[in-house]
Amino acid sequence: QESKTKKATRIEMKIVIIPGMGCSPVSTSNWYSWFAGEMRKKPNVEVVLRDFPDPNSCRESIWIPFIQKEIGLDDRTIVVGHSSGAACAMRLLENDGIAKLRGAILVAAAFTDLGDEGERLSEYFNRPWDWEKMKKGAEYIHCFHGIDDHLIPVAEARYIAEKMSGDNFQYTEMSGVSHFFRPWDEILSVTDGMIDSS
Repeated sequence: QESKTKKATRIEMKIVIIPGMGCSPVSTSNWYSWFAGEMRKKPNVEVVLRDFPDPNSCRESIWIPFIQKEIGLDDRTIVVGHSSGAACAMRLLENDGIAKLRGAILVAAAFTDLGDEGERLSEYFNRPWDWEKMKKGAEYIHCFHGIDDHLIPVAEARYIAEKMSGDNFQYTEMSGVSHFFRPWDEILSVTDGMIDSS
């Protein structure tokens, strides 16, 4: 009886929200708490929604070790990265020291620093991307981008989609969402699909 109870409460999936630059406190930023709340309604799903160190620079040299040591990733993890957090998720995908993830959702992602000094200092854009390795970093990868994104031009995401094209990658372009500051239902169905896939 006791073992059945333990099995019923065992975490089957972990979702890690990687925030955008300057999002502190994370719990009151953008759509993060809404999304976490929706995912926490599901049985056996743990959602990691917490403040990250170095929130205004989001440096890779700080964030990647923090995620690896403080949060932890494995093949039952879905990472959801927004803006600079999406760049972080992309570097996680190509990292040999990280197990293949269940999924990665990239929201308003960029592959260049766009000439922005702050983005350049984040360290994600200081070397080429290994697209082939990135594709293999998760079972499922989905990228969302707003056609009217005023911070990261849609051309950035289209280039990522071209490079990431494959059986495990999907790209959704949306209008009227800007840089994804508010909730949108499509992320729920995409995440559900990653959770439910075996």
